Amino acid sequence: MDLKVAAHKEIVDLHVLLQSWFRGEGEASPQLILNHFTPDYAMLGAAGRPVARDTFAEVLPKLFGSRPGLVMEIEDVVVRASFSDGYFVTYKEIQTQNGKRDERGSAVMFRKGTAEQPLLWQYLQETFFAI
Repeated sequence: MDLKVAAHKEIVDLHVLLQSWFRGEGEASPQLILNHFTPDYAMLGAAGRPVARDTFAEVLPKLFGSRPGLVMEIEDVVVRASFSDGYFVTYKEIQTQNGKRDERGSAVMFRKGTAEQPLLWQYLQETFFAI
């Protein structure tokens, strides 16, 4: 599979899971989401808060159903760099809920995974766009 196609698929697949989770739809198993991340995953959220994988895993069950009506869209996926064991990819995420829309630019470092989960999220940084 082409790298851009694989990265786009992984980003969309995870956001479909996250959207369902926040909306309280589907299986309430956080492991389905956590399987997408490396053990040392970390992120810097759009509001500037750092979050480690363990913290995310701890908070995730409390977020099930916390944002009914949330719609997440992904655009502008670009593979910026390729390394022997991973990829640096950027994309735009649009979230809409209750008539409110926000956009964020995201940069993710993917590590090569397994046949079952070919790309694993190692680091994510989000930045709100002024709209």
